[in-house]
Amino acid sequence: MRMSQLFVQTLREAPTEASLSGYQFLLRGGFIRPLTTGNYSFLPLGAQTRRKIETMVRQSMDAIGGQEATFPMVQPLTLWQESGRWDQLDTPPVHFRDRSQREVVMAFSHKEAVLSMACNIVQSYRQLPVLLYQIWRPFRDEGRTWGGLLGAQETLVVDGYSLHADQANLEKFSRLVQERFAGIFAGCGLAIVNVAAEMEEGGAVKARSMVWPSKAGREVLARCRDCGYAADQDIVRAGKTSPPPEPMRPMEDVETPECKSIPNLARFLSIPEARTAKALFLVAYREGQGDDFIFVVVRGDTDLNEAKLKRVLKAKTVGPATEAEIRSVGAEPGYGSPVGLEGLTVVVDDLIPQSPNLVAGANRPGYHTLNVNYGRDYQAAIVADITLVRDGDPCPECGAALEVEQGVQMAGITEEGDGYSRAMNATYLDQAGKTQPIVMGHYRLYADRLLAAVAETHHDAHGLVWPVPVAPYGVYLMTLGKYSEAADAVAERLYADLGAAGVDVLYDDRDERAGVKFNDADLLGIPLRVVIGERGLKTGQVELKRRHQAEVETIPTDGLVPYVKDFLNTWPGPVS
Repeated sequence: MRMSQLFVQTLREAPTEASLSGYQFLLRGGFIRPLTTGNYSFLPLGAQTRRKIETMVRQSMDAIGGQEATFPMVQPLTLWQESGRWDQLDTPPVHFRDRSQREVVMAFSHKEAVLSMACNIVQSYRQLPVLLYQIWRPFRDEGRTWGGLLGAQETLVVDGYSLHADQANLEKFSRLVQERFAGIFAGCGLAIVNVAAEMEEGGAVKARSMVWPSKAGREVLARCRDCGYAADQDIVRAGKTSPPPEPMRPMEDVETPECKSIPNLARFLSIPEARTAKALFLVAYREGQGDDFIFVVVRGDTDLNEAKLKRVLKAKTVGPATEAEIRSVGAEPGYGSPVGLEGLTVVVDDLIPQSPNLVAGANRPGYHTLNVNYGRDYQAAIVADITLVRDGDPCPECGAALEVEQGVQMAGITEEGDGYSRAMNATYLDQAGKTQPIVMGHYRLYADRLLAAVAETHHDAHGLVWPVPVAPYGVYLMTLGKYSEAADAVAERLYADLGAAGVDVLYDDRDERAGVKFNDADLLGIPLRVVIGERGLKTGQVELKRRHQAEVETIPTDGLVPYVKDFLNTWPGPVS
């Protein structure tokens, strides 16, 4: 591609709303442009980089027997109702009536579509396993976009769906897909953490996330540097340190004016927050049971994890109770306690029974009760781990300190099992001729997030530094100085020779100053810069600079093509 023909405009400064460095360089380099908030147009340079990622993914999926397919984005609502997924969604996808008044869904995945196809095609165990994958752009009606491409509403993803005869085969295959995804990330020079994301009731991992640690992310994970354990904050099995045992002391009400918060209460009584009990009044909605008033108690130095609470309650939603609802059960906002209350569901964190003589609300304004003890003074319907993990909590595997950090989900691997298949009657005949449900796996890689993450981890003060596998072009070819017929002729010949050798070249043939070309070469981040100047022409040499290195070298012009091919084929791809 000739720079004079490329549809691009580089910018000296990034838009003020762009806070992430890599995102700024993608905008300044003309890779992307926002159309509206959270939605982006990919200009030719960005589209070229996207294609490089797509090629890597296709090669990886094809290598394990994957077959590329496409499925409709707009699907009948009845299909999602048949699978049961529609009723499970906290936030349903965009849905509407078409001109024939049929209710349809703008799908963000294609589990139902794949199983619907399988019902008509898969009949025997001999047709299994099979992997179908699709590269497409789902739309999620997110309430808030974030981080440029990392949180775009419409984003390129790779979705894979594998169909199996049994769970054991699915588990083996999902590990293979995870290895392939890991290879893609490593090839892009991106460090990834494998995180347990969803657990079965029996404790087995049902879903895993591949997370890029970054403060720009919205995922929160806890991991152990010693043994490698890592889990999403909503399911992490953190160990908890119990206080030393002590005899139960009698309860005593004390006046605590203007102490509606745990920090204020602890300061007023000159005690650590770990000696207090935090009361939370919530309303949970459970399918078929309606709303239920929930009284939650956690220790004052911990915080409630609503996702864990929803899981133990089997609730669809959990939200705060109103002051009127709190008073209707005999409690007092800001001074609440389960002591003496009846007719409501009490849930306590599993650290509460191990923590004697806590300070809790007295259920009257301006008073708290000293020495409240679980078991003696009140009981709970549920005792479970319902708090957020904290930095330094013990690892459940080895006991070392956990680290809590943010990250961006780059891929997800879910062992769906046979739940959707049973609901949709997607079956096959086993070796004994008996009907069995198909077992499914779902795999998603966020291609645009990968592009964005590479930009965030591979740049310097001057611009992007693309790893070879995802660089839009392998070589940035330019002439130096004023127009020279001789230099132009050599550049044209090398441009043709490199193209004939299969090298993607961006040829800066503009009549611009050398400084402008050098700046754009650095900004765009092409891995190898080749400069043809008058001085080199006299000695038959060209000047080379690898984008990730400061040194400049020269080689004979006739040796450029083999040098370039060797460089591109042996690029090390260092992981950041």
